[in-house]
Amino acid sequence: MTDLPATVKSTAAIYALAIVYAIVIGFSFMFTKLALRHADPFDMLAYRFALSFAALAIPVRAGWIRMPRRQEGRPRLPLLLVSLVYPTAFFGFQSVGLDAATTSGAGIFSATSPIFALLLGALLLKERASKLQLLSVLVSAFGLVFMTGISADALRGTSAVGGGLILLSAVALALYGVLARGLRTSYSAVELSYAMMRTGCLFFVGLALVRHLTQGTMSALLAPASEPGFWLPLLYIAIMSSLVSSWLSNFALSRIEAFKVSLFVNLGNLVSISSGVLIMGDDWSGAQTIGTICMLAGVIGANYCGGKRKTAENAEPSADVGEEILGGNKSADSSVEPSPEVSSGNKRVVSGT
Repeated sequence: MTDLPATVKSTAAIYALAIVYAIVIGFSFMFTKLALRHADPFDMLAYRFALSFAALAIPVRAGWIRMPRRQEGRPRLPLLLVSLVYPTAFFGFQSVGLDAATTSGAGIFSATSPIFALLLGALLLKERASKLQLLSVLVSAFGLVFMTGISADALRGTSAVGGGLILLSAVALALYGVLARGLRTSYSAVELSYAMMRTGCLFFVGLALVRHLTQGTMSALLAPASEPGFWLPLLYIAIMSSLVSSWLSNFALSRIEAFKVSLFVNLGNLVSISSGVLIMGDDWSGAQTIGTICMLAGVIGANYCGGKRKTAENAEPSADVGEEILGGNKSADSSVEPSPEVSSGNKRVVSGT
C-alpha cells in the first residue's frame, strides 16, 4: 500500500488527537456528576486540580517527563494570564453561574465559545476565517443550541446573572485558546499544562482551605476522601479531563486555529449526550439528531473550507507526537490550549476540560 505524504499523516494525527480530546471531555460530564454526589463543586475542584498537578509534577521532578530548559527572554506574564483564565476564571464563572442557570440555558450560552474564539483570534492573532468557515461556526453553535433546547422554555429558570456568568465562562474558554495559541513558539504544550494545573491547584485548594477554616468545617472538606465511590470519577476528571485534555488541546492549538479547536469542545457535548443515551439510558430525540448533523457539518466545514493557505503559524508539525511528552521540545515550538468543556447534565455539574 502506498504511504501517505508526511503532511497528510501529520494533519490527520492532529485531528485524531482533537477527536480524542472531544471524547475525553464528553465523558467527563458523566464522571463529574458522579463526583458531585460526594463533594460540593468547589471542594471537588480542589481535589481535582490537586490530583492533576501531583500527577504531572511527580514524573517531572523524577525526570520521567523532561521539561525544556528554562530560556531567558520568554514572556512570563502571558503564561500566568493563560493559567488564570483557564482553569481559574473558566471554572469559577461556570461553578457560580450554574447555580443560577438551567442545564439547557447553560448549554445555549456555552455554545457561543467558538464564535468568541473566532473574533478574539482575528483581533489578537490576526487570524482570518473564510466566509464558509464563519458560516460553519454559526451552524455548529446552532446545532448545540438546538440540542439543548431552542425554545423559550430552555431559558426559563436561568437568571440574567446566571446567564451572564456562563457567557463569561465561554469568553474565558475562547480567550484561553487564543492566548495559549499565541504562546506556541515560546512554550511547549507540557509547559503550558504544568502552569495551568499548578495555578488551578493553588487557587482551588487555597479557596477550599480558607472557606472551611473560616467556617470550621474542615471535616466536610476531608469527608469525600473516605468515600470509595468518589475516587473513580475523581481519577477520570483529574487525570483524563484535566491533565490529558489540557495537553491534547494545547498541542492541537499549536497547530490549528483556536476557533477550530473550540468546535471540538462543542463536539464533546455530543459525546456527553450520546454517552447518556448509551450508558445512562437517556432518551434520544429528533432535535438531537438535527443538532448532531449541524454540529458535525460545522466542525467539518470550519476545518476544510478555509482554502489552502499555509503560514508560519500553521506549519506542519513533526509526526512524532510522543517527543512532545517524553523528550521535551527542542525548539520550544509546540505549545498550547485546554479544555475546557461545556456544562451538561445536572445543573450543579462543573464540566471538566
